[in-house]
Amino acid sequence: MSTPPSPPPVPNTLGNASLALGIASAALVFSIGLCALIGVQQGWIRVAAVPLFVCGASSAFLGLIGAGVGLGGLLGRNRTKAAAIAGLILSLIGMCLFFAILARIQG
Repeated sequence: MSTPPSPPPVPNTLGNASLALGIASAALVFSIGLCALIGVQQGWIRVAAVPLFVCGASSAFLGLIGAGVGLGGLLGRNRTKAAAIAGLILSLIGMCLFFAILARIQG
């Protein structure tokens, strides 16, 4: 007796959404953080501190949403999980990068 073939995996829309949010979060937090670190080095951070913080925190929040969506993408059956794993990792990188840059600027 042979086992019946399993159905092909279906696309993971939650994983794809998590990947998009993770890429956006990591890229935005990196670029905004780089701008803030240059502002600290050059001395003009007080002029742009609030907008940079708001934009960075919003981008880190995208990472939080992406991590939640990525976890949801990992829970489904018969779905490809690669995009969900990559999105979850990139989302966590975006959030951790925000807090690391914030600590570097404050300390």
